[in-house]
Amino acid sequence: MRNLVLISVFTGVVLSLSSCVSFNRKMIQDDLSELKKENVQMIDGQYEYKGYEHIRNSNVKSDATGNVGEMLNVKEGGVKNVNKLIIKSMPLAKDKTFEIRFMLLKEDSLIYTFTYKARLKKGLLLLNNFTSQCDEIPYLFGGCQNFQSRIGVTKDHNLLIQDYYDNSGAFLFFFWAGYTINYAEKYRRIN
Repeated sequence: MRNLVLISVFTGVVLSLSSCVSFNRKMIQDDLSELKKENVQMIDGQYEYKGYEHIRNSNVKSDATGNVGEMLNVKEGGVKNVNKLIIKSMPLAKDKTFEIRFMLLKEDSLIYTFTYKARLKKGLLLLNNFTSQCDEIPYLFGGCQNFQSRIGVTKDHNLLIQDYYDNSGAFLFFFWAGYTINYAEKYRRIN
């Protein structure tokens, strides 16, 4: 009996550690222009900072849009007054990896710049902005919140940013209190 309890607890911990977090491609596939190694520079350009279409987890489109800073989890306070985004990509030595530079502007004044490395995966650039914040004793008495983004272009060459949030842990798994959320936002290309 004791072995059965230990096996059950061990199985629960292993299942919660092997998080099934993934991006939901179905929510963006109808308006996605897949990036390839040869055409990643299609992402380069100037975009509006505020989105024009928000797609929620249940594939429902919404007029309640956010901005690039919110989607990429930028904590810098000055990015609230921004109205333009410029993206520049640069290939790195490792195959299918790129450096993506984000420049946030108000009118034509540069306000904030940041860079992510990205890996080309399934037609989108997976940013290295993965974050994980854990509470209590992760996967035993607490849980972890994970976040990551990927970017691409729509068929009209507008910017697409997709995020996922995952809240998971052993007890969250057992009591069904965990959640995974996918959502996407689209931004119009200025030039």
